[in-house]
Amino acid sequence: MSLAVLAREGRNAAIIMGAGDMIAQLAIEKKSFKDYDLGRTARFSAIGFCICGPVLRRWYIKLDTLVAREQPVFKRSIKKMVLDQTCFAPPFTLFLSYLVPLVNGERHTTIVQRIREEYFSIMQRSYMLWPLAQVINFSVIPINYQVFYVQLVAVIWNCYLSIALNKQK
Repeated sequence: MSLAVLAREGRNAAIIMGAGDMIAQLAIEKKSFKDYDLGRTARFSAIGFCICGPVLRRWYIKLDTLVAREQPVFKRSIKKMVLDQTCFAPPFTLFLSYLVPLVNGERHTTIVQRIREEYFSIMQRSYMLWPLAQVINFSVIPINYQVFYVQLVAVIWNCYLSIALNKQK
């Protein structure tokens, strides 16, 4: 996989994750422009650029090889969704649940305590959105556009995640 492809996925993820954080701060948290935390948006975007875009791209390519192609599209997409939501989503969400507060300057002990209190709630909410979104992704969207599609759906998810992972204890 070329560096250009990973950079494109990273750029797209950075823009969309940044937009999710901006929407979260201005529309959901109702911050004024004066109180808007540009650094928080920049850090959330950087995570999208460095981690989310490239990791998701690699995962979807690997996932495409794990499920046999000689089966009906819907059956294949269900299998891919189950693998995605059981093998990838829980550890990736856990990783982000630690990383986002860390880059925002929170202490390790505070982050671990918050994860203990909120991780399962975050995963429950994740399962309200992502299984259906992923079935659509894996059955309709060409593999070259799957990360982009997921990042578009993730604008909604990133608003929630940004609020959940950026609130100070």
